[in-house]
Amino acid sequence: MKVLLILLFISINCIIDNNETFDKMIKDLSNLEKYIREYIKEKSYTEKSLTHLITCYIRLGAYTTSEWSLVAGDIPDDLISYIKAKDKEQGTSAESTQSYRDTLMPNGETIDFVHMFAVMNGIENGNSYSGTYAHLVGWGGDTEQLLEDIMNTQGDLDYLMKYIKDNYFMIKGGFDGADLISDLDGPILLKDKNDNNNFADLIKNYYTTNKYKSRVKKFVNLTFPNLVDKVNKETFRSELYNIYNSDMFIKVLECQKGLRDPGFFECYSPSEIKEQYLPHQKAAVYAVSDYFVDNYDKGGEDEKEEEEEEKKEEEKGEEEHKKEEPKSDIPDSSGNKGSYQTQNFIYFICFIFLIFLLL
Repeated sequence: MKVLLILLFISINCIIDNNETFDKMIKDLSNLEKYIREYIKEKSYTEKSLTHLITCYIRLGAYTTSEWSLVAGDIPDDLISYIKAKDKEQGTSAESTQSYRDTLMPNGETIDFVHMFAVMNGIENGNSYSGTYAHLVGWGGDTEQLLEDIMNTQGDLDYLMKYIKDNYFMIKGGFDGADLISDLDGPILLKDKNDNNNFADLIKNYYTTNKYKSRVKKFVNLTFPNLVDKVNKETFRSELYNIYNSDMFIKVLECQKGLRDPGFFECYSPSEIKEQYLPHQKAAVYAVSDYFVDNYDKGGEDEKEEEEEEKKEEEKGEEEHKKEEPKSDIPDSSGNKGSYQTQNFIYFICFIFLIFLLL
């Protein structure tokens, strides 16, 4: 019995270790940027920008294929050893920035930190928020993966859209909330980054001051500037589908996955989407499109929702209000709203309970 309890204790500690805190992530990111600035100064490095080195370094924690190197570029070979040496010298853990995946934020949202920086890396390397690699490395690439997930499922468009929403979209293991937040927030944070500020302060401020729907609006306006006045369901579906279906890099990816036939130059000149996969392609894009429209802040809706929430809080009374925990604007991957304090409290109770049983 004690052996089982010890194993359970170890498992719980593994969960705690994997759920790195926001504060530690911010500290590690701050140290990483500090060390990369020092690297640039010491080496008189001018080939790539500070932002490129930071985003690429973090991206390499998970995305290391030759395709990613082609799209997002690389960093000097000695930068990785430089960061490692700095960590050892200063007793820090800047290299941990390569390992933050599903990280719980103070506002209750879960983000894939490495994914978000990979999105920024690809956009920065392509020097465009609405072209080059911008769609491929972010929402478009994840939408293509969603298409792959359902390509062997039979049904018409309506059935496939329901199937996506029931099994893959905003669900852990599919195109989940952590992926979507990374795709949305990466371009916005990159837009605000310059040599006079730092990512740690930007991210800390961003996730404590911006409501979710206002972030969706910023993303749409930045990534699809021609669709700003077309944020209604039918029009946005059509326009977003055209953007997705005409993106050459996404076409190549679909061809490599068997969704398009290769052309004269193999998958670098692919045919149109295979007819049997057309409903699947539209269903994947429409699911993402509908989410953007449903969560786009149309004329101060965030402010209205915030006022309504504040009114409800006042009605609950001051004492109950003090007990309220910060909640996410969106569901987490399981469909429930996240809570940073609740999760850590549960870990603590489990820890005390196990100690009691082992005595």
